[in-house]
Amino acid sequence: MRFRLFSLALMLVTLGLSGSTVAQTPCEDGVAGQYPCEGLDLMCVRSFEELGGVPPGNGNDCWGWTHDGREFVLYGRSDGTSIIEVTDPVNPVMVADVPTASIPSLWRDIKVIGDVAFIVSEAQEHGMQVIDLSGIPDAEPMTPPLTFAHYTGFGRAHNVVANPETGYVYGVGTDTFSGGLHIVDVSNPSSPTLAGSWEALYVHDAQAVVYAGPDEDYVGREMVFALCGFAGVRIVDVEDKTDCFTVANVSDSAWVYTHQGWLSEDHRFLFMNDEIDESTGVAPLTRTWVMDVQDLDNPIVVGYHEGALPVTDHNLYTHEGKVYAANYFAGIQVLDIVDPATATLEMTAFFDTNPFSDQVGTGGGAWSVYPYFESGNIAISTQSHFFMVRPSGLIDAVAEPTVPEPQVVLHPEEGQVRLRSTRAGVARVYDVMGRHQADWPMQAEGWSTFRTEGWPSGTYVIKTDWGASEAFLVR
Repeated sequence: MRFRLFSLALMLVTLGLSGSTVAQTPCEDGVAGQYPCEGLDLMCVRSFEELGGVPPGNGNDCWGWTHDGREFVLYGRSDGTSIIEVTDPVNPVMVADVPTASIPSLWRDIKVIGDVAFIVSEAQEHGMQVIDLSGIPDAEPMTPPLTFAHYTGFGRAHNVVANPETGYVYGVGTDTFSGGLHIVDVSNPSSPTLAGSWEALYVHDAQAVVYAGPDEDYVGREMVFALCGFAGVRIVDVEDKTDCFTVANVSDSAWVYTHQGWLSEDHRFLFMNDEIDESTGVAPLTRTWVMDVQDLDNPIVVGYHEGALPVTDHNLYTHEGKVYAANYFAGIQVLDIVDPATATLEMTAFFDTNPFSDQVGTGGGAWSVYPYFESGNIAISTQSHFFMVRPSGLIDAVAEPTVPEPQVVLHPEEGQVRLRSTRAGVARVYDVMGRHQADWPMQAEGWSTFRTEGWPSGTYVIKTDWGASEAFLVR
């Protein structure tokens, strides 16, 4: 095996996008600039064209990625994916562009595991792009990231579902397996392989988790909570990828098209949306549904929270006791989970990305939201723009990027790695998927040698007790 050393020194980028904002716009008297709001300040807004999109295309999904404290957003476009550094959310920097793998399409969806992005589209023959993000922080802006692989086990896919805990991704709504779960092992991102399938029916979107809820029959097993459009919801046991089976089949007479959902962090409740109930007249106002899944064999539809506007809902995610819901023409709404057992939610903040209309339909407004940055900043993707917002109480909490002082030196040799340290401690080694590989004790001074024979090929990251980090490649 051969090794190549990668520098992880952080480079502070000062190049901003055209039209950069010079300060955040507080939400005052119900507006931030031209945007109606409550409790969320506008940090920046960029158009689809500013982010590399070619008219008459559109924006769509977004996801986030963090590297050594620096925050990035992957913004989906009909013609590709923009990678944007938002460590300074007021002055975002587009650092890379990933062109579409085939032709443009309205739909593009993205997930991230560790330092690897997985990108799918409903474009014919697109497959799944597997993108190495690890070199982006050290690269000059607009340097193309490395493509680990181009998975072609399916052509088009409506979405991709990722489980960082297990190293599997799931193509859903693909042109294979009746549009069900197309399961791909990406533990070695350079060589993704088909691991199994569940083809009972079409899946529009889903969440895959290692179950950690109260149902002892399934604790520790990998489960998929699948939103199946006109067919309702399925809970699927995917622990054995070659023998996936349906645990529960849930429907409700008030559902039209179950679109997307996300579990509470304790895996007791599923929050979900219906994309067509408003436009068909079934729901006069936006509904956020709640399902009790504490007994996976017998889930119970609790009911729904009704919003204040007759707008169509889209993606939602849960985080720290809140639901962050993208609702097309109403922008995003932040709902406190007051009592999920009675579907009691309370809207405590919102940001309207389309101030000119509050109509039913999917032709504009917020597509998705990413609320998981440690900074508290929130990314919003729309079909025409990209936004960063922040809870008003965090207005003075902008953190400057930090550069950890490197105190570990790697000296690659055949079948081993040598570390020189200036202090005693433990170096923890992770693979590119973020899974713990080894613990290496280091001396206070001098060199320590560690064997890597038999390790799978790929990138590994060493992190020390005091925050220094380095990476190396096993070939």
